[in-house]
Amino acid sequence: MPQSIADINLLGLQFLGMNVADIGTYALVFIMATMGLTLTPADFKKVYEAPKAVAIGLVGQLILLPAFAFLIVISLSPPPAVAIGLIILACCPGGATSNFFSFLARGDVALSIALTAVSGFVVVFSIPILINAAISMFAESGETVRLPIVQSMAQIFMLVVAPVLTGMSVRRYFPKLALSIERYATKLSFAAVLFTMVVMLHAIWPILPSMLIDAGAPVLMLNTSMMALGFGAALLLQTGERQSRSICVEIGVQNYILSTVIAIALLKRPEFAVAPVVYLFTMYLTVFSFIAYCRFVRDRAPMGSAQNSQTAEVE
Repeated sequence: MPQSIADINLLGLQFLGMNVADIGTYALVFIMATMGLTLTPADFKKVYEAPKAVAIGLVGQLILLPAFAFLIVISLSPPPAVAIGLIILACCPGGATSNFFSFLARGDVALSIALTAVSGFVVVFSIPILINAAISMFAESGETVRLPIVQSMAQIFMLVVAPVLTGMSVRRYFPKLALSIERYATKLSFAAVLFTMVVMLHAIWPILPSMLIDAGAPVLMLNTSMMALGFGAALLLQTGERQSRSICVEIGVQNYILSTVIAIALLKRPEFAVAPVVYLFTMYLTVFSFIAYCRFVRDRAPMGSAQNSQTAEVE
């Protein structure tokens, strides 16, 4: 029985003759292209229409999340692979999944889409720099793995930005085709991601308890603290109820498939995927708890209260 994720050859894991790491990469590209099918240039108007809400969301996603991850690692001193994996996770803001959760929470979906789209462009540059900093600070002595800056930026661009732009182009020039395939593409993209994760979870199932022990506390702390901070700050700064919900979800939901692809496919270090895999469990627990809180507590608050200000305007 394997004792750690290093004992499992995730890089060579096969399913029906296909490498699972490659399947995960293709699934990521497909889901980002599917998100592009839903986007139009008008979606980016939210950046100008709601500058305060967008600014809060982007600061939370791109600055506070990685900063909190570094602080948690310094405070809790998890194993080096978990520490680096946590920071990789924090550097990958939510993809299309966060937009869906924002919809379920009855948040501002347009704001969620705008935040996802803008952050997707920024992380092309931020991910390699922050991950290399994490490796320099927390890797075991003698560790030589690095993300080549320029090459990694190009790879992340091809994984995240290029598929979105392709989807947007199809939507722009072939709108009927985009609308006809979008509903099926969305289902297929989520099925592809789910399939990849199920196969990976099956492979690591014998060591999952030890992974939860090593990474559960730091992952849960990052997830819950950032969701609480995002929601509280957005309400305090009066962005509006629906906008606050979307900001909470955007800051709380990370692109776990991208973080897994970076760990396994780009860095070739499966042990760095421990935190993203554990995050699969904590994320669904916390996000669905928040959705339930929004729908069954805040939405049922007395009319006229701050909790029910669904129509609040954004500055």
